Amino acid sequence: MTSLLWLVHQPPLPAVSGSRVRSLALVRELAQRGWDVSLFVLDTGVPAQPQDVEDLRALCAEVRIVAHAVPRTLRMARIGADLLRGRAFQHSMFRTAAAVREAHAWIARDGFDAIVAGGLYMLPYVPAAALERTLLDSHNVDTERIASMAAALWPRPRGVLARIQQRPVRRYEERAAASVAGVLAVSADDAAWFRRVAPGRVSLVPNGVDTTRIQPRAGVGAGGPVLFVGSMDYGANADGARVLVEEIAPRLRHPGARIALVGALPPAELRAAAKAAPVPVEVTGRVDEIGPWFAGSRLLAVPLRMGGGTRLKILEAMAHGLPVVTTSVGCAGIDVEHERDIVVADDPADFARWVDRLLEDDGLAAAIGSRGRATVRREHDWSAIGDALEAALRALPRDARSASSTGSRARRSS
Repeated sequence: MTSLLWLVHQPPLPAVSGSRVRSLALVRELAQRGWDVSLFVLDTGVPAQPQDVEDLRALCAEVRIVAHAVPRTLRMARIGADLLRGRAFQHSMFRTAAAVREAHAWIARDGFDAIVAGGLYMLPYVPAAALERTLLDSHNVDTERIASMAAALWPRPRGVLARIQQRPVRRYEERAAASVAGVLAVSADDAAWFRRVAPGRVSLVPNGVDTTRIQPRAGVGAGGPVLFVGSMDYGANADGARVLVEEIAPRLRHPGARIALVGALPPAELRAAAKAAPVPVEVTGRVDEIGPWFAGSRLLAVPLRMGGGTRLKILEAMAHGLPVVTTSVGCAGIDVEHERDIVVADDPADFARWVDRLLEDDGLAAAIGSRGRATVRREHDWSAIGDALEAALRALPRDARSASSTGSRARRSS
């Protein structure tokens, strides 16, 4: 059995965001293949529930959830210091000295044959000596995500900050990719970006869905809402929800149009915009199960203007047979064709026209939903993605894995 440590800045359960879903699915795939997987998790103030922790412990050899209580004032001070010093915000965002010491001590003691750092935030938790057996799981290209924020939000304050951060983030991300044994990229475009700085060390491990567990829904969601899904504390999601409510909803003409915004931590300004919208808008906050919303909605709307990686919510909706209307940014990294698997519309007026068409035309909604499901079954099932991940791990330098074997044997015998 081969030992592996996976480091994440959020508990994989509850699986309420794309990064959590990805981490949970990939850890599960490795465990099913006989890997001895341990999990190092930061408790960032929204802890997993007791049952979630028990489920993770049943899946993993060991789970450590480490306190990461950083007051908002200190976080803001760190961001300010990084801006003044020309450093990327990832440098300090999820770093505490005590948590870093604990991770380093665990790795030094138990060795581990391989390590996966879940995003740039977690790379400081890997000691320099262990980078030669570490894969960086890049959920997106942060450099491009920040650039899209700068373009979409300029000249608002967050757009200004994003523009200031563009060069520091690029430097930080390039150094990070060059420092590790390999990079896991979620799309072909992301892989091409990372290959510039890590040639020969980039593996395509896309996002996916469990198309065995998720079965196509019955019917076409007649009378169901236009669905938006996403944790609203993530800037790209909050901006996309605002665009849907303020720029697209006023252009809808279908008499039965209504919108459901489903996701944790909706900001007060979004709730206010929902109340003022010309069509009914429901703001749910966090829900325990997203499956019923995919099954009962008419379509998924993803009018994102910024972000990176691939959107798990789009893949999951397609797996349910739910038609999707999104932007070029929203479907970036997913091999889909406009009007075959999905609808792509970047202009709010065009987006609204497509939503109206899908609300009106049952045949069109059913056809796009069916073809979308066929595409994700073929291209994005987690089982095939697990094979790609395991191949990337097996390709780690043998010398680096051998150096860790003493600690791994000690861990397994303890």
